[in-house]
Amino acid sequence: MTNPTEEPRGTARDAIRLRPFRLLLLAGMGLQLGGWIQRVALLWLVYELTGSAAQLGGVAFVQTIFVLVIAPLTGPLADQIGARRSLMLATTLQALGAIVLVVAVTGGWASLPLLYVVSVTYGIGQSVNQPMRNLLVYDAVGRELLRPALALNALTGNLMRVVGPSIGGILVGFFGSEFAFMTQAVLLGASVGVVWMLRIDVTRAGARTSLLSEIGSGIGHVFSNPPVRTSILISFVTFTLVYPYMQFMAVFADELGGGATGYGLLSSAIGVGSLVGSTYVATGRGGMRTMLWGGAIYMMLLVGFTQMTQFWLAFGVLALAGIAHSVFSTLNQALLQLNAGEEYRARVMGLYTWAGGLEPFTVLGLGFLADKFGVTNTLGSSLAVAGVIAAIFALNQSRTEQAARRASEVA
Repeated sequence: MTNPTEEPRGTARDAIRLRPFRLLLLAGMGLQLGGWIQRVALLWLVYELTGSAAQLGGVAFVQTIFVLVIAPLTGPLADQIGARRSLMLATTLQALGAIVLVVAVTGGWASLPLLYVVSVTYGIGQSVNQPMRNLLVYDAVGRELLRPALALNALTGNLMRVVGPSIGGILVGFFGSEFAFMTQAVLLGASVGVVWMLRIDVTRAGARTSLLSEIGSGIGHVFSNPPVRTSILISFVTFTLVYPYMQFMAVFADELGGGATGYGLLSSAIGVGSLVGSTYVATGRGGMRTMLWGGAIYMMLLVGFTQMTQFWLAFGVLALAGIAHSVFSTLNQALLQLNAGEEYRARVMGLYTWAGGLEPFTVLGLGFLADKFGVTNTLGSSLAVAGVIAAIFALNQSRTEQAARRASEVA
Protein backbone atom coordinates (compact mmCIF):
# COMPACT_ATOMS: atom_id res chain seq x y z
CA MET A 1 0.00 0.00 0.00
CA THR A 2 1.26 3.46 -0.82
CA ASN A 3 2.55 5.44 2.13
CA PRO A 4 0.32 8.52 2.35
CA THR A 5 3.22 10.63 3.62
CA GLU A 6 4.94 10.15 0.24
CA GLU A 7 1.99 11.21 -1.90
CA PRO A 8 1.73 14.68 -3.48
CA ARG A 9 -0.43 16.91 -1.33
CA GLY A 10 -2.46 19.99 -2.01
CA THR A 11 -2.75 22.85 0.41
CA ALA A 12 -5.48 24.13 2.70
CA ARG A 13 -5.98 26.99 0.25
CA ASP A 14 -6.71 24.49 -2.54
CA ALA A 15 -9.32 22.77 -0.38
CA ILE A 16 -11.10 25.96 0.68
CA ARG A 17 -11.53 26.99 -2.97
CA LEU A 18 -13.96 24.10 -3.49
CA ARG A 19 -17.59 25.17 -2.96
CA PRO A 20 -18.81 21.79 -1.61
CA PHE A 21 -16.07 21.86 1.01
CA ARG A 22 -16.91 25.42 2.03
CA LEU A 23 -20.55 24.44 2.50
CA LEU A 24 -19.47 21.39 4.48
CA LEU A 25 -17.34 23.55 6.78
CA LEU A 26 -20.28 25.91 7.34
CA ALA A 27 -22.65 23.05 8.12
CA GLY A 28 -20.08 21.45 10.42
CA MET A 29 -19.66 24.67 12.35
CA GLY A 30 -23.39 24.87 12.97
CA LEU A 31 -23.61 21.22 13.97
CA GLN A 32 -20.67 21.39 16.34
CA LEU A 33 -21.58 24.74 17.88
CA GLY A 34 -25.08 23.41 18.57
CA GLY A 35 -23.66 20.18 19.92
CA TRP A 36 -21.34 21.92 22.39
CA ILE A 37 -24.10 24.23 23.60
CA GLN A 38 -26.32 21.18 24.10
CA ARG A 39 -23.61 19.29 25.98
CA VAL A 40 -23.00 22.13 28.42
CA ALA A 41 -26.69 22.87 28.97
CA LEU A 42 -27.79 19.25 29.33
CA LEU A 43 -25.04 18.09 31.66
CA TRP A 44 -25.32 21.21 33.80
CA LEU A 45 -29.08 20.68 34.05
CA VAL A 46 -28.51 17.07 35.11
CA TYR A 47 -25.98 18.18 37.72
CA GLU A 48 -28.35 20.86 39.01
CA LEU A 49 -31.18 18.33 39.36
CA THR A 50 -29.12 15.58 41.00
CA GLY A 51 -25.68 16.83 42.11
CA SER A 52 -24.40 13.37 41.21
CA ALA A 53 -21.35 12.39 39.14
CA ALA A 54 -23.00 9.00 38.68
CA GLN A 55 -25.99 10.62 36.94
CA LEU A 56 -23.62 12.57 34.67
CA GLY A 57 -22.11 9.24 33.76
CA GLY A 58 -25.57 7.77 33.25
CA VAL A 59 -26.65 10.48 30.80
CA ALA A 60 -23.35 10.13 28.93
CA PHE A 61 -23.96 6.38 28.83
CA VAL A 62 -27.31 6.61 27.06
CA GLN A 63 -25.97 9.31 24.71
CA THR A 64 -23.22 7.06 23.40
CA ILE A 65 -24.39 3.47 23.94
CA PHE A 66 -26.16 3.46 20.58
CA VAL A 67 -22.82 3.87 18.85
CA LEU A 68 -22.22 0.18 19.51
CA VAL A 69 -25.31 -0.77 17.52
CA ILE A 70 -25.52 1.97 14.91
CA ALA A 71 -21.92 2.90 14.04
CA PRO A 72 -21.06 -0.42 12.30
CA LEU A 73 -24.11 0.15 10.07
CA THR A 74 -23.02 3.63 8.95
CA GLY A 75 -20.51 2.29 6.42
CA PRO A 76 -23.07 0.20 4.51
CA LEU A 77 -25.60 3.04 4.96
CA ALA A 78 -23.25 5.57 3.36
CA ASP A 79 -22.41 3.13 0.58
CA GLN A 80 -26.05 2.58 -0.34
CA ILE A 81 -27.97 5.84 0.26
CA GLY A 82 -25.18 8.41 0.57
CA ALA A 83 -23.55 10.24 3.47
CA ARG A 84 -25.39 13.52 2.79
CA ARG A 85 -28.88 12.06 3.15
CA SER A 86 -27.84 10.13 6.25
CA LEU A 87 -26.41 13.28 7.84
CA MET A 88 -29.60 15.26 7.14
CA LEU A 89 -31.80 12.63 8.80
CA ALA A 90 -29.53 12.36 11.85
CA THR A 91 -29.34 16.13 12.35
CA THR A 92 -33.13 16.51 12.06
CA LEU A 93 -33.58 13.95 14.85
CA GLN A 94 -31.20 15.89 17.10
CA ALA A 95 -33.01 19.17 16.38
CA LEU A 96 -36.34 17.63 17.38
CA GLY A 97 -34.80 16.55 20.70
CA ALA A 98 -33.64 20.10 21.36
CA ILE A 99 -37.14 21.44 20.69
CA VAL A 100 -38.59 18.99 23.23
CA LEU A 101 -36.14 20.26 25.85
CA VAL A 102 -37.08 23.89 25.15
CA VAL A 103 -40.76 23.11 25.74
CA ALA A 104 -40.04 20.99 28.83
CA VAL A 105 -37.74 23.45 30.60
CA THR A 106 -39.94 26.43 29.75
CA GLY A 107 -43.03 24.59 30.98
CA GLY A 108 -41.32 23.53 34.21
CA TRP A 109 -41.76 19.79 33.69
CA ALA A 110 -38.18 18.86 32.86
CA SER A 111 -37.20 15.74 34.75
CA LEU A 112 -34.30 13.32 34.88
CA PRO A 113 -36.20 10.59 32.97
CA LEU A 114 -37.00 13.06 30.18
CA LEU A 115 -33.37 14.10 29.97
CA TYR A 116 -32.45 10.45 29.55
CA VAL A 117 -34.99 10.04 26.74
CA VAL A 118 -33.74 13.11 24.87
CA SER A 119 -30.18 11.91 25.37
CA VAL A 120 -31.15 8.73 23.53
CA THR A 121 -32.31 10.70 20.47
CA TYR A 122 -29.14 12.80 20.56
CA GLY A 123 -26.99 9.68 20.83
CA ILE A 124 -28.68 8.01 17.86
CA GLY A 125 -28.19 11.11 15.74
CA GLN A 126 -24.57 11.56 16.79
CA SER A 127 -23.77 7.93 15.97
CA VAL A 128 -24.55 8.72 12.33
CA ASN A 129 -23.45 12.36 12.31
CA GLN A 130 -19.73 11.96 13.01
CA PRO A 131 -18.73 9.28 10.47
CA MET A 132 -20.87 10.86 7.75
CA ARG A 133 -19.19 14.24 8.15
CA ASN A 134 -15.75 12.63 7.89
CA LEU A 135 -16.77 10.75 4.76
CA LEU A 136 -18.18 13.89 3.18
CA VAL A 137 -14.83 15.65 3.58
CA TYR A 138 -13.22 12.99 1.38
CA ASP A 139 -16.11 13.11 -1.11
CA ALA A 140 -15.89 16.91 -1.29
CA VAL A 141 -12.12 17.29 -1.85
CA GLY A 142 -10.67 13.92 -2.93
CA ARG A 143 -7.64 12.00 -1.74
CA GLU A 144 -4.90 14.55 -2.45
CA LEU A 145 -6.55 17.30 -0.41
CA LEU A 146 -7.84 15.09 2.39
CA ARG A 147 -5.16 15.88 4.97
CA PRO A 148 -5.34 19.70 4.76
CA ALA A 149 -9.13 19.51 4.40
CA LEU A 150 -9.47 17.42 7.57
CA ALA A 151 -7.12 19.83 9.32
CA LEU A 152 -9.33 22.76 8.30
CA ASN A 153 -12.37 20.78 9.37
CA ALA A 154 -10.69 20.17 12.74
CA LEU A 155 -9.67 23.84 12.94
CA THR A 156 -13.26 25.03 12.59
CA GLY A 157 -14.40 22.26 14.93
CA ASN A 158 -11.89 23.37 17.54
CA LEU A 159 -12.97 26.97 17.08
CA MET A 160 -16.51 25.83 17.86
CA ARG A 161 -15.10 23.92 20.81
CA VAL A 162 -13.62 27.17 22.09
CA VAL A 163 -16.69 29.35 21.64
CA GLY A 164 -19.40 26.67 21.99
CA PRO A 165 -18.96 25.69 25.65
CA SER A 166 -18.32 29.32 26.59
CA ILE A 167 -21.51 30.41 24.81
CA GLY A 168 -23.35 27.48 26.38
CA GLY A 169 -22.13 28.45 29.85
CA ILE A 170 -23.08 32.09 29.32
CA LEU A 171 -26.53 31.20 27.95
CA VAL A 172 -27.23 28.85 30.86
CA GLY A 173 -25.80 31.22 33.44
CA PHE A 174 -27.59 34.38 32.27
CA PHE A 175 -30.67 33.22 30.36
CA GLY A 176 -31.36 29.67 31.48
CA SER A 177 -30.96 26.27 29.87
CA GLU A 178 -34.14 26.64 27.80
CA PHE A 179 -32.55 29.48 25.81
CA ALA A 180 -29.46 27.35 25.24
CA PHE A 181 -31.57 24.49 23.87
CA MET A 182 -33.49 26.92 21.67
CA THR A 183 -30.20 28.18 20.22
CA GLN A 184 -29.12 24.61 19.55
CA ALA A 185 -32.36 23.82 17.68
CA VAL A 186 -31.94 26.88 15.43
CA LEU A 187 -28.32 26.00 14.63
CA LEU A 188 -29.14 22.40 13.79
CA GLY A 189 -32.07 23.40 11.58
CA ALA A 190 -29.86 25.83 9.65
CA SER A 191 -27.22 23.11 9.25
CA VAL A 192 -29.74 20.74 7.70
CA GLY A 193 -30.43 23.38 5.04
CA VAL A 194 -26.73 23.84 4.28
CA VAL A 195 -26.15 20.08 4.04
CA TRP A 196 -29.07 19.89 1.59
CA MET A 197 -27.21 22.40 -0.62
CA LEU A 198 -24.10 20.20 -0.83
CA ARG A 199 -25.48 18.05 -3.65
CA ILE A 200 -22.84 15.37 -3.20
CA ASP A 201 -24.09 11.88 -2.53
CA VAL A 202 -21.41 9.35 -3.36
CA THR A 203 -22.67 5.79 -3.39
CA ARG A 204 -20.11 3.09 -3.92
CA ALA A 205 -20.71 0.81 -6.85
CA GLY A 206 -20.37 -2.92 -6.56
CA ALA A 207 -22.32 -6.06 -5.81
CA ARG A 208 -24.67 -5.72 -2.86
CA THR A 209 -24.02 -8.24 -0.14
CA SER A 210 -25.71 -8.84 3.19
CA LEU A 211 -25.28 -6.25 5.92
CA LEU A 212 -23.37 -8.69 8.13
CA SER A 213 -21.06 -9.59 5.24
CA GLU A 214 -20.23 -5.92 4.64
CA ILE A 215 -19.51 -5.35 8.33
CA GLY A 216 -17.42 -8.54 8.48
CA SER A 217 -15.36 -7.54 5.45
CA GLY A 218 -14.66 -4.17 7.06
CA ILE A 219 -13.44 -5.82 10.26
CA GLY A 220 -11.30 -8.22 8.22
CA HIS A 221 -9.72 -5.29 6.40
CA VAL A 222 -8.80 -3.64 9.70
CA PHE A 223 -7.03 -6.75 11.00
CA SER A 224 -5.18 -7.35 7.73
CA ASN A 225 -3.98 -3.74 7.39
CA PRO A 226 -1.33 -2.90 10.08
CA PRO A 227 -1.54 0.94 9.86
CA VAL A 228 -5.34 0.87 10.03
CA ARG A 229 -5.21 -1.66 12.86
CA THR A 230 -2.89 0.61 14.88
CA SER A 231 -5.18 3.62 14.37
CA ILE A 232 -8.26 1.65 15.43
CA LEU A 233 -6.55 0.19 18.52
CA ILE A 234 -5.33 3.56 19.79
CA SER A 235 -8.83 4.90 19.14
CA PHE A 236 -10.26 2.19 21.40
CA VAL A 237 -7.87 3.27 24.17
CA THR A 238 -8.79 6.93 23.73
CA PHE A 239 -12.55 6.45 23.63
CA THR A 240 -12.62 4.15 26.67
CA LEU A 241 -10.00 5.63 29.01
CA VAL A 242 -9.49 9.26 27.93
CA TYR A 243 -12.56 10.96 26.49
CA PRO A 244 -14.77 10.05 29.49
CA TYR A 245 -13.10 12.88 31.44
CA MET A 246 -15.15 15.41 29.43
CA GLN A 247 -18.39 14.07 30.89
CA PHE A 248 -17.20 15.04 34.39
CA MET A 249 -16.09 18.58 33.56
CA ALA A 250 -19.01 19.97 35.59
CA VAL A 251 -17.55 18.30 38.68
CA PHE A 252 -14.06 19.70 38.02
CA ALA A 253 -15.54 23.18 37.46
CA ASP A 254 -17.48 22.94 40.71
CA GLU A 255 -14.44 21.82 42.71
CA LEU A 256 -12.32 24.59 41.18
CA GLY A 257 -15.00 27.19 42.03
CA GLY A 258 -15.86 28.04 38.43
CA GLY A 259 -19.63 27.52 38.40
CA ALA A 260 -21.58 27.28 35.14
CA THR A 261 -19.46 29.89 33.35
CA GLY A 262 -16.26 28.21 34.53
CA TYR A 263 -17.64 24.91 33.28
CA GLY A 264 -18.04 26.40 29.83
CA LEU A 265 -14.53 27.85 29.92
CA LEU A 266 -12.91 24.58 30.98
CA SER A 267 -14.86 22.71 28.30
CA SER A 268 -13.49 25.12 25.69
CA ALA A 269 -9.86 25.04 26.90
CA ILE A 270 -8.90 22.00 24.82
CA GLY A 271 -10.22 23.80 21.76
CA VAL A 272 -8.02 26.83 22.45
CA GLY A 273 -4.88 24.74 22.14
CA SER A 274 -6.30 22.68 19.30
CA LEU A 275 -6.45 25.80 17.12
CA VAL A 276 -2.65 25.79 17.22
CA GLY A 277 -2.29 22.06 16.65
CA SER A 278 -4.60 22.08 13.64
CA THR A 279 -2.39 24.56 11.80
CA TYR A 280 0.46 22.02 11.94
CA VAL A 281 -1.61 19.28 10.31
CA ALA A 282 -2.98 21.74 7.73
CA THR A 283 0.54 22.00 6.27
CA GLY A 284 0.29 18.31 5.31
CA ARG A 285 2.94 17.18 7.79
CA GLY A 286 2.86 14.31 10.24
CA GLY A 287 2.54 10.54 10.03
CA MET A 288 1.88 7.57 12.29
CA ARG A 289 4.72 8.26 14.73
CA THR A 290 3.73 11.92 15.16
CA MET A 291 0.13 10.89 15.71
CA LEU A 292 0.99 8.37 18.42
CA TRP A 293 3.40 10.64 20.32
CA GLY A 294 0.81 13.42 20.13
CA GLY A 295 -1.69 11.08 21.77
CA ALA A 296 0.71 10.09 24.56
CA ILE A 297 1.55 13.73 25.37
CA TYR A 298 -2.13 14.70 25.30
CA MET A 299 -3.07 11.98 27.78
CA MET A 300 -0.24 12.78 30.21
CA LEU A 301 -1.14 16.47 30.21
CA LEU A 302 -4.70 15.49 31.12
CA VAL A 303 -3.31 13.59 34.09
CA GLY A 304 -1.73 16.86 35.19
CA PHE A 305 -5.05 18.67 34.74
CA THR A 306 -6.82 16.32 37.16
CA GLN A 307 -4.34 17.33 39.88
CA MET A 308 -4.82 21.09 39.53
CA THR A 309 -6.28 23.14 42.37
CA GLN A 310 -6.21 26.58 40.69
CA PHE A 311 -8.82 27.31 38.01
CA TRP A 312 -6.69 29.25 35.53
CA LEU A 313 -3.75 26.89 35.93
CA ALA A 314 -6.10 24.02 35.10
CA PHE A 315 -7.33 25.99 32.07
CA GLY A 316 -3.74 26.47 30.87
CA VAL A 317 -2.87 22.78 31.17
CA LEU A 318 -5.99 21.85 29.21
CA ALA A 319 -5.04 24.36 26.50
CA LEU A 320 -1.59 22.72 26.17
CA ALA A 321 -3.26 19.33 26.01
CA GLY A 322 -5.41 20.68 23.19
CA ILE A 323 -2.35 21.27 20.99
CA ALA A 324 -1.33 17.63 21.29
CA HIS A 325 -4.91 16.41 20.96
CA SER A 326 -5.49 18.20 17.67
CA VAL A 327 -2.35 16.71 16.12
CA PHE A 328 -3.28 13.25 17.42
CA SER A 329 -6.96 13.23 16.51
CA THR A 330 -6.76 14.91 13.10
CA LEU A 331 -3.83 12.78 11.92
CA ASN A 332 -5.53 9.62 13.18
CA GLN A 333 -8.69 10.30 11.16
CA ALA A 334 -6.71 11.29 8.06
CA LEU A 335 -4.44 8.24 8.22
CA LEU A 336 -7.44 5.94 8.65
CA GLN A 337 -8.98 7.13 5.38
CA LEU A 338 -5.66 7.31 3.51
CA ASN A 339 -4.49 3.86 4.57
CA ALA A 340 -7.81 2.07 4.10
CA GLY A 341 -8.72 0.57 0.74
CA GLU A 342 -11.19 2.76 -1.14
CA GLU A 343 -13.92 0.12 -1.08
CA TYR A 344 -13.51 -0.24 2.70
CA ARG A 345 -13.16 3.44 3.65
CA ALA A 346 -16.76 4.01 4.77
CA ARG A 347 -16.80 0.77 6.76
CA VAL A 348 -13.48 1.56 8.45
CA MET A 349 -14.75 4.99 9.52
CA GLY A 350 -17.91 3.34 10.83
CA LEU A 351 -15.76 1.01 12.94
CA TYR A 352 -13.74 4.00 14.16
CA THR A 353 -16.95 5.59 15.39
CA TRP A 354 -18.03 2.24 16.83
CA ALA A 355 -14.99 2.34 19.10
CA GLY A 356 -16.69 5.29 20.77
CA GLY A 357 -19.54 2.97 21.69
CA LEU A 358 -17.40 1.52 24.46
CA GLU A 359 -17.05 4.93 26.11
CA PRO A 360 -20.40 4.84 27.94
CA PHE A 361 -19.43 1.68 29.82
CA THR A 362 -16.29 3.27 31.23
CA VAL A 363 -18.11 6.58 31.83
CA LEU A 364 -20.76 4.78 33.84
CA GLY A 365 -18.17 2.88 35.86
CA LEU A 366 -15.99 5.94 36.35
CA GLY A 367 -19.02 7.90 37.57
CA PHE A 368 -19.69 5.44 40.38
CA LEU A 369 -15.97 5.25 41.24
CA ALA A 370 -15.76 9.06 41.26
CA ASP A 371 -18.63 9.27 43.77
CA LYS A 372 -16.71 6.88 46.02
CA PHE A 373 -13.04 7.80 45.55
CA GLY A 374 -13.23 11.31 44.11
CA VAL A 375 -13.10 12.52 40.54
CA THR A 376 -9.41 13.49 40.77
CA ASN A 377 -8.18 10.05 41.77
CA THR A 378 -10.53 8.15 39.48
CA LEU A 379 -9.96 10.12 36.28
CA GLY A 380 -6.26 10.62 36.98
CA SER A 381 -5.73 6.85 37.17
CA SER A 382 -7.71 6.17 33.99
CA LEU A 383 -5.79 8.80 32.03
CA ALA A 384 -2.42 7.59 33.33
CA VAL A 385 -3.09 4.04 32.13
CA ALA A 386 -4.07 5.36 28.69
CA GLY A 387 -0.94 7.52 28.50
CA VAL A 388 1.33 4.57 29.22
CA ILE A 389 -0.37 2.47 26.54
CA ALA A 390 -0.08 5.28 23.98
CA ALA A 391 3.63 5.73 24.82
CA ILE A 392 4.22 2.01 24.23
CA PHE A 393 2.52 2.27 20.83
CA ALA A 394 4.63 5.33 19.97
CA LEU A 395 7.91 3.70 21.01
CA ASN A 396 7.11 0.61 18.95
CA GLN A 397 6.26 2.75 15.90
CA SER A 398 9.49 4.74 16.32
CA ARG A 399 11.54 1.54 16.38
CA THR A 400 9.71 0.21 13.32
CA GLU A 401 10.37 3.38 11.32
CA GLN A 402 14.03 3.49 12.39
CA ALA A 403 14.49 -0.14 11.34
CA ALA A 404 12.88 0.62 7.97
CA ARG A 405 15.21 3.58 7.42
CA ARG A 406 18.30 1.49 8.26
CA ALA A 407 17.15 -1.22 5.89
CA SER A 408 16.66 1.28 3.05
CA GLU A 409 20.12 2.77 3.68
CA VAL A 410 21.73 -0.68 3.49
CA ALA A 411 19.84 -1.45 0.27
